[in-house]
Amino acid sequence: MTPFWFHQVEHWGRTARRSTPFPAARGRRLVPSDNPFATAIEPQPLPDPLREALDALLGKAPAHLFPRARQLYFNKYPLEGPPEDLDESPSQRFRTFVLRDTTCLPAEGEEAITRLNELAVVHWQAPQTNAEDYAAYVLERWQLPAERVQVSLELIEESWFREGGAYARLIVLTPPAGPAPAAAAPDSTP
Repeated sequence: MTPFWFHQVEHWGRTARRSTPFPAARGRRLVPSDNPFATAIEPQPLPDPLREALDALLGKAPAHLFPRARQLYFNKYPLEGPPEDLDESPSQRFRTFVLRDTTCLPAEGEEAITRLNELAVVHWQAPQTNAEDYAAYVLERWQLPAERVQVSLELIEESWFREGGAYARLIVLTPPAGPAPAAAAPDSTP
């Protein structure tokens, strides 16, 4: 005999994938697979160093279905690599963290596509510096063109996660040749 809750769980599991709107997690927007625009979503064009670092970070990060755990992971682990390795190198002035991303859920059997929306460039264990220092680091380390950085760099007065240091918020702009993503309210759901 099947337990009484089995059908409820089975029903919830089937509908949760397609029709149950999950609450949005601080700036995250999930695009369900039956969205007619989801087929047009392609991987975000990023410079190779940034793409490789992001892929390595996403390989270890919690799934997008656990937004709080994922955000905590992104707050703790920088794109440059494990914090233990970076602590041994005192020349590493800045660290880059994923501040906001968008996960696009594809059709069944395909891989999810993650797009960067915002990065936090942290002046590690130090007070605020000027915007040119942040822009120079992003250009040198991640090879993001200066015109994409200067427009979207914003200095933040508060300290990064667990007193990590002053930081700048960097909105990752799409290249001029690509289509711009539609603006979405941070608390909206699909």
